[in-house]
This record gives sequence, structure tokens and C-alpha cells, in this order.
Amino acid sequence: MPAKSDDQHDIDIKYLSDKPVKASSGKSTYFSVGGTGFIQGMVVYIARNSDGSEKVDVEVLPDAAAVSTDKLWPVVAKPAYGLDPTDPKKPLWVAIKLNNQFKDAYQGFLVV
Repeated sequence: MPAKSDDQHDIDIKYLSDKPVKASSGKSTYFSVGGTGFIQGMVVYIARNSDGSEKVDVEVLPDAAAVSTDKLWPVVAKPAYGLDPTDPKKPLWVAIKLNNQFKDAYQGFLVV
């Protein structure tokens, strides 16, 4: 049986370590994404929509000081300085792409 290509690789976000994640504009916020299928090369980002569209100006990088696994992915998010706060009734989405293909998103990110 051939191995799945990255395009067929399943990634499923099940939770965020903070509910919701609250990130201050211009400051680093550490949190973890929990789920299944996480692998090197995937890109975590913040989006306005559940389909991963309308990317928000928040830099999200892997947390180099933490250990990542296929079920837990620690990251550091830094909203751009001056980014408007998020309406708490409409949290943003933590989204993942692999090889520029949208894989999954989970709602629960606020810029405060």
C-alpha cells in the first residue's frame, strides 16, 4: 500500500490550549494546537473564516523551546502592532495549510 502524499495527509485540529487564546497586539503569545496528523512543513496561521480564507496579520511560528508531536503543536503568535481587537462574539480561526492546501481550522483566537 503506497504512503499518503502530503496532499492526502489528514490534519484535524481538536482543541486549543487556551479557550480562547487571547493575544495582545505587538506581543508574543504562546499556546498549543491539539489534534492529530501534525507534521513538519505545515503552516499555522490565523484566518477570519472557517475555510481558512481571509488571513489575519498575525505571525504564527512553531515554539522552538517546546517539543512538537503529531498530536500537540506548540506555537507563538504575534499580532501585528496596531491590529484592531477581535469582537469576542466572533473569534478568529487558527488554521493549518500543508503544501499550500487548506487542511483544517478551529475557532478561538482573539486579538485583545
